[in-house]
Amino acid sequence: MEMSEYKELFKVESEEHLQQLNEALLGLEQNPNDMEYINNMFRSAHTLKGMSATMGFNTIAELTHEMENIMDMIRKSQITLTEKIIEIQFECLDTLEILVENIDTPDAVDVSTLQAKLHNIMVSPSTAQEAMAAPTPVTKIKDSTPVKNINIEIPPTQSTNVTQAEPYKAVMNKEIELNQEDLAEIQHVRENGQEVLIIKVFLDESCVLKAARSNMVLMNLDKVGKVIKTKPAEKELEEEKFDFSFMVVAATSESMGSIQQKIENISEVKKVEITPLYSQEGDADAHVEEGAHEKTSDAGNKNAIQQKKNESVKTGQSIRVNIERLDNLMNLVGELIINKIRLNQLATGIKSKDLEEALGTLDRLTNEIQTEVMESRMVPIDQIFSRFPRMVRDLAKSEGKQINLVIEGKEIELDRTVLDEIGDPLVHLLRNAVDHGVESSEERAKAGKSPEGLVRLAASRQRNTVLIEVQDDGKGMDPAKLRDVAVKKGLMSKEEAAKLSDEEALNLIFLPGFSTNTVITDVSGRGVGMDVAKTKIESLGGNVSVRSVMGEGSIVTLQLPLTIAIIQSLMIKTAGETYAIPLNNVVRDVGIKSKDIKTIEGQEVILLRGEVLPLLRLDNLLDCHVEENNKENLIVVVVEKMGNHFGFVVDELLGQQEVIIKSLDSKVLRSVKGFAGATILGDGTVCLILDIGTLV
Repeated sequence: MEMSEYKELFKVESEEHLQQLNEALLGLEQNPNDMEYINNMFRSAHTLKGMSATMGFNTIAELTHEMENIMDMIRKSQITLTEKIIEIQFECLDTLEILVENIDTPDAVDVSTLQAKLHNIMVSPSTAQEAMAAPTPVTKIKDSTPVKNINIEIPPTQSTNVTQAEPYKAVMNKEIELNQEDLAEIQHVRENGQEVLIIKVFLDESCVLKAARSNMVLMNLDKVGKVIKTKPAEKELEEEKFDFSFMVVAATSESMGSIQQKIENISEVKKVEITPLYSQEGDADAHVEEGAHEKTSDAGNKNAIQQKKNESVKTGQSIRVNIERLDNLMNLVGELIINKIRLNQLATGIKSKDLEEALGTLDRLTNEIQTEVMESRMVPIDQIFSRFPRMVRDLAKSEGKQINLVIEGKEIELDRTVLDEIGDPLVHLLRNAVDHGVESSEERAKAGKSPEGLVRLAASRQRNTVLIEVQDDGKGMDPAKLRDVAVKKGLMSKEEAAKLSDEEALNLIFLPGFSTNTVITDVSGRGVGMDVAKTKIESLGGNVSVRSVMGEGSIVTLQLPLTIAIIQSLMIKTAGETYAIPLNNVVRDVGIKSKDIKTIEGQEVILLRGEVLPLLRLDNLLDCHVEENNKENLIVVVVEKMGNHFGFVVDELLGQQEVIIKSLDSKVLRSVKGFAGATILGDGTVCLILDIGTLV
């Protein structure tokens, strides 16, 4: 088989398993006695090893195998989990990430030293335990969604009463054999109120990575109960020594319908058959044969199971789609909307009921297509948030700080294009919170605070925008100190700094080259990062704001559009040209008298609702040369940038309109500030979309 075509699929799935390993190891560091984390790591490592061996990536398979051996020894209580072991496992994960990323150059990383460390732990457990018996947590990772812990009970090996379980042995002989230890475990889980199920899983004949799919089934079952036995054995499943079906005996408290749905949702699972190991009366009437279903006193359940049995084919519930295909589909939807607007304009002079009905139907269908395409591009923000617990943990250790990272709103969805762009800005903000914001444990103790600092990363939905907050409970920012730093670095004069309000002074942190650190470290000190974050967010049509209280901490808020492909805009006209202003930047539009305009230090302003509003002539900003306009009545569009309001003087308001953003592909056009892109109007003319972040 030619494996090269599966490399991208392998990389994607490997990255998912490495992320799961990272999350489980972080959880294990905080809860060393919770073996569920070890079980989860074991499953993911199993799958990754099998996939790597199948693809011929032996270095990844060998290193994963060594990690797996360590976890197995911990699970069997042959060695004790220590901080040293945790660190080595993290080092292994970092190395595996590099190997997966550089899959075509397997010799790019020498893993011999790392393998030697793992081998030393296995052959000399006492050496591995020279650190404390359990790791002292430095970074706590908390999530807004509570984690359900599943206690795995170890079956007794001596004096086990298997009398009650004995009848099931005869029942199972036809398909799967249970030894006395299995039967004892079955009795144990039944006494705890769990039901034992026989689950037969049929994979699609086109499935390539059978080991990966079977492992996903076992992982899902382990999350809601316990796998007692498989046929073939787990090792054979891992090595793909089976056709396209396998059996699992598992204990769970969940309903059969719920278990069936969980397994059927796994890609490339064709069919699932579930049978209770025993009848509800506790006798041995249940017969387990291929294709059979449970006998139950509940007629409704029986009908539902029979209906499932009659389904001959189970189709996939999801597929992977290249983002370029979604981009192309979005472009086609954009063209469709443009032509819809054009048709509506052409139909304004035609009085026809049939035409109006056809256009109404077209409008409805176009909106539905647009909604579906937009929804298909939306992905949970957790795809970005899940990267940060490990990053914050490592950063806290390097800084010698104790950090409690709280993550909220990971289920909030964003357009994939927006999501891909906000990763780096969030990295800068979180690093800044840990390095600048949270004090050392000693400083916090002197200030009467807990030695453990709080960093909160939270996402929330507000109408057509998403708010992301990065908050810390550190020392806060001193506006006076920020003014002094700006002057010392030559970013502004002493007089200019003195005129800044405290709120404006806080925004100095976003200036290029601004840093309050006197020593340059690996984390910060060069004055880059915050300005990069601000520039990136504003290029997406978003806003950045900051608040801080001395001694209490700081909070940076990002306001992002749900999508940057289709936006609501206010259409305006100035100097004979039509422009679009993104509606999320618009505060209001007002009419003013030219006689009410005042000038302060060369800047036109007007008093509006008790606020001194700076006025900007849009034709001058865009360098559109027109004759002097001496109109008595002027139209002003009030816009917002980083909490500050400005008024654009325009010639005409054309109303609100949904526009499709077309990027400015030319290198020359991309370098021009003030424009976020262009759109095509219904009459075929091109309209530029203003970028308030760079225009003002």
